[in-house]
Amino acid sequence: MSQFLRSYISAWRSYFCLLVLHNAYLGLLDSYKHVPSEKCEMEATIVKTMARTANIRRWLRRSNCPNAICVLKDLFDKCFVPVSRPDSRNEFVERKGTHRAYVAHDGGNLSPFKTHPGNSTIIYRPSPSEPPVAGQIQSIENLYSYDSQNTGVRLHIRRHNPLSKALYDPFLRFPHFSAKTYSMMLRAAEDIIGLDDIVAPAARYDYFHGRSVLLVIKEFARFMLLTESVQWSTTI
Repeated sequence: MSQFLRSYISAWRSYFCLLVLHNAYLGLLDSYKHVPSEKCEMEATIVKTMARTANIRRWLRRSNCPNAICVLKDLFDKCFVPVSRPDSRNEFVERKGTHRAYVAHDGGNLSPFKTHPGNSTIIYRPSPSEPPVAGQIQSIENLYSYDSQNTGVRLHIRRHNPLSKALYDPFLRFPHFSAKTYSMMLRAAEDIIGLDDIVAPAARYDYFHGRSVLLVIKEFARFMLLTESVQWSTTI
C-alpha cells in the first residue's frame, strides 16, 4: 500500500510540475505579445523559434504526418547539413569555414563587431614592443594546417585613434582606476593579432565630443561590486 501511495504521489507531483511549466510557457508567450517590438526582441525570437521547432518535431513523430512535411524535411536536411551529423564512418566531423562568429577566451567570448558589439572591444598589444591599445574586432579568421586541421585563429582589429590634445580625459585624475578615454574614430588599417596578444576584454561607453571611455571588464566588475557593497552598507 505504501509503495502504491508513493508512486501515486510521485505521478501527481510530476503532473503538477508539468502543469506549472506549461502555464509559465503560455504566460511567457502572452507577455511577449504585449511587449513593444523594440524591447525583448531577441527573447521573443528565441521563444517563438523553440515553439515552432517543437511543433514540427511533434508532427514528424505522428503516424498521420502529412507527406508534404516529410518531403520538406528531407529537402532541408539535404540543403543544410547539421554540424553534428555523423559521416559515413559514424564519426562526428567539425565543419567550419574561413571565419567564425566568436571565440572563447579567458572565460568569456570574443566576437566581431557585426556579430556582437558588446564582445568586440578589447585591449591588446599590436606587437610585443608596443604598449597596450584599445581596438574593435572586425573579424575572426580560422587558421588551418596542410591536413585541414584547425590550428588557431587570427583576429583582425581596428585600433581606436588616440584622444585629441584639444579634448580632456576626465579619468586621468584617477590613476588607480584603469579607465582611459580614446577617440570614437577607428583607424582604417587593421592589426592582425593572435589570442596571446590580447590583454583583456573591455567595456566601452561613448559620450560627447566624440570620446569613448574604455575600461577592462574585470576592473569594471570589481568596481560594480564595490559600489553595491557601499550602497548596501549605507542602507543598513
